[in-house]
Amino acid sequence: MKRFAVLFFFSAFFLSACGTARWVRSPVLKEKNIIISIEQRQENGQIVAQKYDHPYTVDLPDLEKLLKDVTYIEESGFIGKEEEKQVFQAIEIDRLASVLANTLTKIDASQRIRFTSFNKGEGWLFSNRRKTEGVIFIKHDGRLNMAFSHINFDIDPNDANTLPPDFSRLNPLKITTSDTPLIPATPYAELHQFEDGEPASMWLIADLEKLDKATDMMPVTRIEAIDKAPLKTPAPGILTAPALPSVKQAADTTITETMKKTPVPAAGNALQKDIKDKLKYLKELLDEGLISEKDYNIKKTELLNKID
Repeated sequence: MKRFAVLFFFSAFFLSACGTARWVRSPVLKEKNIIISIEQRQENGQIVAQKYDHPYTVDLPDLEKLLKDVTYIEESGFIGKEEEKQVFQAIEIDRLASVLANTLTKIDASQRIRFTSFNKGEGWLFSNRRKTEGVIFIKHDGRLNMAFSHINFDIDPNDANTLPPDFSRLNPLKITTSDTPLIPATPYAELHQFEDGEPASMWLIADLEKLDKATDMMPVTRIEAIDKAPLKTPAPGILTAPALPSVKQAADTTITETMKKTPVPAAGNALQKDIKDKLKYLKELLDEGLISEKDYNIKKTELLNKID
C-alpha cells in the first residue's frame, strides 16, 4: 500500500516553489541504495543563513543507535492493523551512519544533509522496493533534528511518475500529519512542536547528550567516524561536496578493527536473530542479482541447519 504524507501548508509550499528562494543541492554520495546530498537555501543568488550548529561531530555509535531506535506506526495486512516498526533496516544503517556522521563534520552553519535510503521491504515474496527520505541538521541547542518526507514508501516499478529519481519536492519541515507517524519511544528523543503546539509527526529531535549516555550503557564498542578533515565554505551560489569514501571503501578500511571489537553473539535468541539477519541479507543479494539462485539455496540451507 502506498503511503503519502499529508500536508496542511499547501500555500507555503506553492509560494516557495514559485519564488526565488530554493534549496540548492550538491551530491556527496549516490549509489544504488543510498543518496546523500548537502543542501543550502539560496535567494536571489545569495546563501540564506540557517544558523545550524555545523560542523558538528557526532560519535558513530551514537548515530547508529539513533537510526536503530527510530520507529514508526505502519498499517499492515488486509484489515489495516497498526504495527510499530523500525524505520531503517540493519543493512541501511550500515550504509548510512558513517556517511552521515562524516558529512556532519564537514558542512557549515548554512548547510544541512538530505538523504534517501532504499530497501526491499520485509517480505520474501512480492516485496516492493521502498524509499525513506529526509533531512538531518543540528541546532545550537545541541540537538539533532531528523525530519522525514517519506518513510518506507512503496515504489511501484510500473509507475515511472511515482517519485522523482533522487529527492521529492515535499518539505519535511512542513508536514503536520502522516499515515506513517514516528514514535518517540526513547528517553532521549521527542517530536518537534509547531508554533500552535501540535506535534510534527515526521520530525524527530534527539538530545545528543542523553543519546551519548544511552550509548555508553551498550556493551558493544563500535568504530569511530572516519576522515575528520574540515570542508571549505563554498562561494555564494556554488556548492562543493566533501570527497567521501564509498560504503564499500569504508567497510574495507575498518573490517579488521570491527572483527577485534565485536563480541561473539550469545547463544539462543541472539543466534537465531543473527541467522535471521543473514538470511535477509542473503535474499537481498539474490534479488539484486549479486549471487545465483543455486548459491542462494546452498547458503540458505547451511544457515537453517544451524538452528536447533
